[in-house]
Amino acid sequence: MKKLLAFLLSALLALTVIGCGAKETLSEEEKKELGYKKYNDMGVEFKVDGVWKDYDDNISRSLIGDLENEDEPIFNGLDYSVLSNELLEEYYDVKDNVKDEKERRKRYEAIFSKIKPLFSYVIFRADKMPEEDKIAEHTEKKHNEKLAEYDKYVIYFCYDEYDDNDLSDESKTMYKALYDDIENVKKSTTTFEPITPQEAISSLKKLKFTLKNLEDEEIDSSEVFKENKVTMVNIWATFCGPCIREMPDLQKLHEELNEQGFGVFGIIGDTPDEDNEAAAKKIIETKGVKFINVIPDETIKSSLIGSIAGYPTSLFVDSEGKIVGKIVTGSRTKEEYQEIIMELMESLE
Repeated sequence: MKKLLAFLLSALLALTVIGCGAKETLSEEEKKELGYKKYNDMGVEFKVDGVWKDYDDNISRSLIGDLENEDEPIFNGLDYSVLSNELLEEYYDVKDNVKDEKERRKRYEAIFSKIKPLFSYVIFRADKMPEEDKIAEHTEKKHNEKLAEYDKYVIYFCYDEYDDNDLSDESKTMYKALYDDIENVKKSTTTFEPITPQEAISSLKKLKFTLKNLEDEEIDSSEVFKENKVTMVNIWATFCGPCIREMPDLQKLHEELNEQGFGVFGIIGDTPDEDNEAAAKKIIETKGVKFINVIPDETIKSSLIGSIAGYPTSLFVDSEGKIVGKIVTGSRTKEEYQEIIMELMESLE
């Protein structure tokens, strides 16, 4: 069920907290400081502060579910697990020293198979909701508490029994501190009707911005989009393996379909950040990418990147920047992308 994909989700939106009879509206900056996370596509907002920040390097966050397959019971979800200090050290050793991609992925899978689960938010499709005694089979957790039920979705908070077996004393201390705070995370949770990336991004209707590329040059989206009948806007991140692996295919599509009025435009989701910008430059050079890539500002982060479910996400705009077609979450093969693109271009004729 788990998809061990790195992802960056959601800018934080307005939150109202009620306490001692008073109502306080928190600013975006205040919410960031307090550790609130809001995921529009999951319908949850919760607080992970204190020990979660202390051990942030050890925390693994994974997407679960299937946004596109309507026959799957789990629509969406988020899993929090923890890597022991030993596993984290092994992870960085593989990252820094294993150059073969297949071997690196194999080693990563072995590492993540040993992580300790903490908690999950699991969003079921209401019309595919399993029987009560089957829920644990789907969530892979022993304790499953229903937080809310909406027309299309049912939201669960899930966690396992405490288990510090096979951990060093130092990692046991970390694991206990995180596990003991799970109840506080649950209590901090507010829910709302999930909004799919398709609904959220389509509601923007049109993309229009001026952003800087990695060479500090200003790029006017209108000038780029008007050159093509359809432009794929590919939102990616430097830590996202699937994003990086599909780049050569995107470049080929950018070149091969150019005469038919198609182009690719990249937005680097984990920038601005000096280290990530340097990493992005290296990735773009190594993968032979020639299409434009830009650094998002706060407006794009909150409106567009805050609407996606994970990296990579691709959307399509016409020559005027109007959003058209379906949102594509996750990577695809070159052939799959080409089929999507050609169908879209034909529909716009």
